[in-house]
This record gives sequence, structure tokens and C-alpha cells, in this order.
Amino acid sequence: MSPLKVLLATTVKESYLGVMRLLPPSRRKQATIVYYMTFADNDAGLIEDLAKQFGQDFVVFATPKAEPQASALAASGVHVVLLGRSKLLLQNAISYLKQATVVITDDYFPELVLAKQARGVILLWHANGAIKRFGWQDPANRERPAGDQRRFKQVYSRYTDILTGSDTMGQIFQQSFAVPASVIRPIGFLRSDTLVNAAPSDGAPIDFLYAPTYRDAPGEMQEVLRQAFAVFQRVKQHHFVVKLHPSVSRDAILHLPENVSVTEENLNSLLGRARVLITDYSSAIFDYLLVRAHAQTILFCPDLLAYQTRPGLQESFENGQLGPLTVDGGQLYDTIVNSRFGLDSEATDALANRWNQYNDGNVKTRTRRLIDQYLRLANS
Repeated sequence: MSPLKVLLATTVKESYLGVMRLLPPSRRKQATIVYYMTFADNDAGLIEDLAKQFGQDFVVFATPKAEPQASALAASGVHVVLLGRSKLLLQNAISYLKQATVVITDDYFPELVLAKQARGVILLWHANGAIKRFGWQDPANRERPAGDQRRFKQVYSRYTDILTGSDTMGQIFQQSFAVPASVIRPIGFLRSDTLVNAAPSDGAPIDFLYAPTYRDAPGEMQEVLRQAFAVFQRVKQHHFVVKLHPSVSRDAILHLPENVSVTEENLNSLLGRARVLITDYSSAIFDYLLVRAHAQTILFCPDLLAYQTRPGLQESFENGQLGPLTVDGGQLYDTIVNSRFGLDSEATDALANRWNQYNDGNVKTRTRRLIDQYLRLANS
């Protein structure tokens, strides 16, 4: 994007927030708790619990990416506002956010700067660990216009609580958002409850599960899949199950070998059945460490050099802590054929404990207590 287009986009965003600041709060559009959802199935049942307790005094703002869960919630009676941002502005839905006592969010949202009455702004995040750099660790954000950087700082400073499943991830949050240690809450990664408490899957065992992360450019995604499938096709004695990122269309697959199948199953239900996980920069590896004893992994990263530059990679990935790293088809083939699937069991267990330190299946209970603390504070 050219500098002129970047500047224009920044101006539009600032104008958009400026207009919404001027909208008066509406008595008809107010709620005690607002849940800002951009990732489906990230809440471990927290949304249903809060809706049951607070009724219409609890509102879910859902982005299009979360539409499948949002529609199901709305059908069950949960108060859901499906976004476009035009709805926040033109229908003054932003009034809910402006008057909320507690705001819960799973991602960065610029509108959080308008939640000035909120006693608690709780970041649940959407990943148990991190491989890619984000926030201020991403060099692209440090090069953004001054207006964008000012907005980032304002949003990051609104977080009163950032929930984390490990001290390691807590340190990454501090560096990525430039926040003090006092806002880090080591009470667990909420979605981990779904994995810890899930009944054993009765699905067929999976020899190799391939779950690559999303690439912005369709051509880049196609090339990564093409290289992986070319290797899988050579290893005819094994079957490979592919789980595409939700943002990746099936059109990205130009050729599907006979020993490769693509599944629409939820990734959570697949991880516990997979003997070996092949992935790249995806946080799925941290969930896999939680649900699979002595997890075996292969990292296939043919575009490693590009990712090392933008957005950059965490040290735990760079130093090989997460498993064997392959950067071309030859290395991937050799790793599969010679069963070089990762660390020894002792090292894998230590890695799992490091990233899932506080994920014990009771994170939702502790999250509810945190929300209740802010509600009591507001009523005192």
C-alpha cells in the first residue's frame, strides 16, 4: 500500500472513531457486559453462562468471522449484534460499549477506546501461545503512521486484565502490548477448558494431521499447500488429513493426492486423535501439547525467511524448542520417512507444562470470579 493510501486509511479510521465519540449514549441500548467476539468457539461456554445470568443486559458484538457461532447464539436467545462497523455507527450500537461496566474481548478492536465507563476490559485472546510476533513486536506496526500508533497505545492501555495460560505467554503479552506486569492475569487460557474437559473422541485415529496457518496472499497459500502435498503424495504408505484455516478457501487446493483428504471437522476434535501434527506458525501446536501426551510435531515452513522478517518469530520457535523445523520438501520427506517427529518425551512434557502452566480445566470459573469482582466494585 502506498504511503498516500496508508495516510488516507488512517484518516478515515480516526474520523470514524471521532464521529462515534459524538454519538450520545442511548437508554435503549445499554448493557452491563459486552463481549466483543471475532473468533468462534473461543469462550468455553462463558457466553451462554453470562447470557443465562444477565439476559438482555449482556450483549455479544460478533464480527463476520464469528458468524456461525453468533447465529447459533442468537437463535438460542442470546442478545447478539452482528457487525459491520456501520451498525456501530449508523444504528448507534456503540452505545452498548460506551455504557458497559465490563468489556470482554478476544482481539484488538479500535472501538475499545470508547469504553470509558468500563471498570474491567478483559482480554481473553484467541491463542494459547505465540509463534508469530504481534503488537509492537511486529515491525509493520512500528512503521505505521503516528495516528495508527497512537490508537494502538490507547487500546492497549485500556486492558485491565490479560488472561494467560503461562508465564511465558504473559511475558510475550507484556512485550507485544507494552503493558505492565500488573495487568497480566495468570489464571489460564479460557478455551483450554474445552480441550481439557472434552470427552475422548470416538473418531478414527489420524496418522498425520496437517494444519497450516493462514497466508494473506492466495498465491502464497497455494504454493505452501502445493509443496506439502507433493511430499505427501510420495509417502504413499501413510494417509494425511488436512485441516485448512477457516479463512482459507478450498479453492487454494489445486490438486489433492489420493492419500490426502481435507476435513471440515473442528480442529479441537482432531488434535487428540493425531499421532503427528504437521504445522508451521500456527498456535494449534500449543493446543496439541495440551491434549496429546508426548506430542509429536513437524514444522514445515518453506516461507521461513519471509516470516522471520515480517511479522517476525518468537525466540521459542527460532531456537527449535517446538520441534523439528523443515524448510523444503526434501527435509519434510526425510523427517516423515525417518520418523524424526520431534523432541523426546521428557522434553515434550516440559514444553507442554511451560505453555499450559495454568490450563487445568477451571479457567472459566476463575474468569467468572474476575468479572464478578468488577461488578461488585461498580456497585459498591
